[in-house]
Amino acid sequence: MSFSSGLDICSYSQFPDEDEVLLPAGTKFLIQKIECEDIQDKYSIHIKLLAKNNILQQQLDKTDCVTTMQLANGELDYLDIEILLKYVKVNLSLTIIDLSHNRIDEKAAEALVDILKSNKTITTLQLTSNQLYDKGAEVLGNALKVNTTLTTLNLRDNGISVNGTDALGDALKANQTLTNLNLAYNRISHEGAEVIANALKVNHTLTTLNLGVNQISDKGAEALADALKFNLTLITLDLHRNLITEKGAQALADGLKANKTLHTLNLRYNKISDPGAEILAEALKVNQTLNTIYLKSNTISDKGAHALSDMLKVNQTLTSLYLEDNQIYDKGAQALADTLKFNQTLITLDLHRNQISDKGAEAFGDALIVNQTLNILHLYMNQISDRAVEALSYKLKVHQACTTVTFRDNEIFAKETEAFADAFRHDPTITSVHLADDAMMDFGIEALGQELGVRRAPTLPNSTSDRIIDTRGNVLADKLQVHEIVTTLNLQHNQISDEGVQAVADTLKVNQTLTTLYLQNNQISNKGAKTLALALKVNQTLTTLDLEHNQISNRGAEALADALQVNQTLTILNLGCNSISGKRAQVLADALKVNTFLTSLDLGHNEISDKGAQSIADTLKVNQILTTLILSKNEISDKGAKALAMALKVNRNLTTLDLQNNQISYKVTEAFSDALKVNQTLTTLNLATNQISTKGAEIIGKALKVNQTLIALDLSSNNILDKGVEALSNTLKVNQTLTTLGVWYNGISEKGAEALAEALKVNQTLTTLDLNCNKISDKGAEVLADALKVNKTLTTLNLIANQISDKGAEALADALMINETLTALNLDKNQITEKGIGALSDAVKFRQPVTTLCLLQNQISAKEAEVLANTLEVHETLTTLSL
Repeated sequence: MSFSSGLDICSYSQFPDEDEVLLPAGTKFLIQKIECEDIQDKYSIHIKLLAKNNILQQQLDKTDCVTTMQLANGELDYLDIEILLKYVKVNLSLTIIDLSHNRIDEKAAEALVDILKSNKTITTLQLTSNQLYDKGAEVLGNALKVNTTLTTLNLRDNGISVNGTDALGDALKANQTLTNLNLAYNRISHEGAEVIANALKVNHTLTTLNLGVNQISDKGAEALADALKFNLTLITLDLHRNLITEKGAQALADGLKANKTLHTLNLRYNKISDPGAEILAEALKVNQTLNTIYLKSNTISDKGAHALSDMLKVNQTLTSLYLEDNQIYDKGAQALADTLKFNQTLITLDLHRNQISDKGAEAFGDALIVNQTLNILHLYMNQISDRAVEALSYKLKVHQACTTVTFRDNEIFAKETEAFADAFRHDPTITSVHLADDAMMDFGIEALGQELGVRRAPTLPNSTSDRIIDTRGNVLADKLQVHEIVTTLNLQHNQISDEGVQAVADTLKVNQTLTTLYLQNNQISNKGAKTLALALKVNQTLTTLDLEHNQISNRGAEALADALQVNQTLTILNLGCNSISGKRAQVLADALKVNTFLTSLDLGHNEISDKGAQSIADTLKVNQILTTLILSKNEISDKGAKALAMALKVNRNLTTLDLQNNQISYKVTEAFSDALKVNQTLTTLNLATNQISTKGAEIIGKALKVNQTLIALDLSSNNILDKGVEALSNTLKVNQTLTTLGVWYNGISEKGAEALAEALKVNQTLTTLDLNCNKISDKGAEVLADALKVNKTLTTLNLIANQISDKGAEALADALMINETLTALNLDKNQITEKGIGALSDAVKFRQPVTTLCLLQNQISAKEAEVLANTLEVHETLTTLSL
């Protein structure tokens, strides 16, 4: 029995050392045995679960129309998979299931087989780190022989050996859809590799194969190399950490001479020395398709580097060569550098963690003055001195070389930061610095400095390779203090904690140009928030501060609230996805009674509850500047929502209110209805994913007959059903302001679609209608199509996952021949075949204004999709076609 069967209560038990689970009501089980221990006066009841009304089941009951299901790390067992099977059978939109890191064994795999045999939509199945072993692999292999939709299967780390590989090999011979197979970290050995290799000679679909860490050795490499001579589809082959020596490299080299499709070969962490490198180099003089080869952590020295450099003088396809962590000295580096003077295709060369000193670095400096194609050269963790770094940086700057060179080493950090600062001073056009999603560690700032010093464009592109930590954040902050032009700094998605943000805060105290600071998705807690708050009391230029997805709780919110009472420039503050409670939301609310500059506040995904909502509502009655308020997913129920609705009767400036994903019922819609009848400023109201129901939709519908300002209303996922949408449709016949209506996932059938269609024939303002994930079927599509023949305002219609087949598609196609305003039509995840798609294609060709047509995951083959794409290629206005 898994903990997903119920609530883990062992920490609350009198027996905390034991596993104890609280089972939900309705769980069916059989009592197998009762034991009594007189000494401890304790009874042990042993049960066998027959069916589980468990947490997974409860989640699935609330879930519909999802495309991706993330169930990793859930300790799911075979009973959970059986529950999942029932859900998958009725879900027509699910494409990705992630079941990694669970307890899925052979028995659970058998339930998965039923899913793979019956389901027609799932394309990706992630099963990393489970307990499948050979028997589980065998049952999955049998399923793959009949499955016609799965394209990605991840079986990494499942204890699969040669027997399980046999079944998967047989499957690859028959399967015609699988393109990506991951078998890394198993035990398939050279025998399993031979089985897979034989399958590759026949298979015509697999493009990516990962066999890393499987002890396949030279014998397995030889079998795979032989397969490369025949296979016509494989693009990526990963054989890292597999004990491959020169013998295996020789075989792979022979395979590469014949192969015409492989683009990437990963041979990291093997035992390839100079002879192996020489053999591979000779093969690459002939091969015309491989563009990336990984040779990290082998035993290649200068001799092997010489051979590879000779190859680069001839080869015209290789763009990335990874030689990090080998035994290359200056002579090998000089040979590679000399080659760069002639080579015009290599983009990335990684030589970090070798034995290169100043002499080798100097050779690269000379080469990069001439080379016009290399973008990235990694030389960090070598033996390059301060003097060489300074000389190379100067040389690159003077000659305006285009390459980013990285020297990561603590001993030369001072010179790196000087290079960064110097680059900043010499480029007077930099206004925006983006270091988002970077991970910039030791060498990152220097690399950025090099790029800033030589780039020709006035804006800096996002870096994507490294991540900023606190030390380098300090350096960056120091340089910004004296820079006079930068207005935007983007540091989102890094590893900046309180220490790093201290440096940024110090910068804000003196900097007089920065207006926008993005710090979302870092590791900033209350201490960091307090330092930023102190800076905001002094700073006179910052207008936007984004702290979403950090670790700020009540103390940090208090400090920021205190700053808001003093600050006179900040207009946008994002504190979403932190841990701010209702009590501290009250402190922020009090600050807004004083602050007269903040126009947008995002508190979404916190814990402000009704108490916080009531405090904010009181503020809205007096605040005269706030225009946008985000309170999504905050455990707000009717009490808090009612307070906000009452505030809207008085407030004269709020234009956007987002309350999606709370616990608001139809009972409070009366208060919102009253507010909408008198409020003259609110333009956007989001109540999606609450409990509004049919009754609530009817009440809001009546208000919109009077309201003349609301332009966007989202009531999606509220179970409003046909009756609710009928009420809204009646409103659309008289309302003259609403332009966007969201009613996705509301159980709407053709009856509700018919009511909307009648409204669209009359309405003259609605431009966007979202009906995704309902049940309108062909009949609903037909009535909407009739409306489109008359309607002259709708530009976007979303009908994803609505059980529409060719009949409905043809009706919509006919409408497009007449309609002159619709530009975007989304019909993803329906049941449209070649016939219906052909009709839509003809319509789009005939009517030029259509710019977006989405038809993903319908019943059309790859060949048919290609024909359609080619047909529409000449269309003058179509900018987006999804097939």
